[in-house]
Amino acid sequence: MRRQVCDFGLARVAFSDTPTTILWTDYVATMWYREPELCGSFFSKYTPAIDIWSIGCIFAEVLTGKPLFSGKSVVHQLDLITDLLGTPSADIISGCGFVVRRHLTDMKKKSPVPFTEKFLKADPLALRLLHRLLAFDPKDHPTAEEALADPYFKGLAKIERGNRHSKPVAYVFYG
Repeated sequence: MRRQVCDFGLARVAFSDTPTTILWTDYVATMWYREPELCGSFFSKYTPAIDIWSIGCIFAEVLTGKPLFSGKSVVHQLDLITDLLGTPSADIISGCGFVVRRHLTDMKKKSPVPFTEKFLKADPLALRLLHRLLAFDPKDHPTAEEALADPYFKGLAKIERGNRHSKPVAYVFYG
């Protein structure tokens, strides 16, 4: 059986990985799957790393059967994220929008929770991949190709290229 994750709500044509500037609102971009530095931000550079964070949230949901960060507000969302990942470094905080920067600076420092404690029954390879997908700093996110090359997907992922202008299409098969 083949399963694909697909949401065309913010779909755009892109012929490169160059960041694009977009304007969005909270009701368009689902907060539960939004990268932390974008919470409360209405104007941002949209990069592929944002999609990788979202895939990490969905991957965690597959592992647990429920949403990982189901915030009721921007502040609650950030609290849930930092409850698991800990408070990010000052360098990472400085790259966030004003709302996020202010909240993260004012909050009590939190330590990260080991993923082995949060995801008790998960495969260690799945947790290693999840940790990469949910890195607080978008520069630490793997590309889609790197994520699919992760040992967790060994023998499961098949990457196909369409025409010379298209991005790789990846299918992950579950048996």
